Amino acid sequence: MAKTQRGGQVMKVARQVKGTAGRAVAKAARPVRKVQVTLGDLIAAAMDVAGETKAAAKLVSSRAMEEVTGRHIVFVG
Repeated sequence: MAKTQRGGQVMKVARQVKGTAGRAVAKAARPVRKVQVTLGDLIAAAMDVAGETKAAAKLVSSRAMEEVTGRHIVFVG
């Protein structure tokens, strides 16, 4: 620790250590690996989660799924 004086007061100043924190930030900033998923895989996963056909259709065509996939999926029928 280093000491500094300010207005007659002695203050201790801690030294910043850049160790694993810098590596963790660099690791988090890496681009995510893209995975190709078919529409059938999405529907099968939605059926596993929702259980019903209408609930699965609502889940796959939701705005959150649109943001993740980059496509708007519409069910007709």
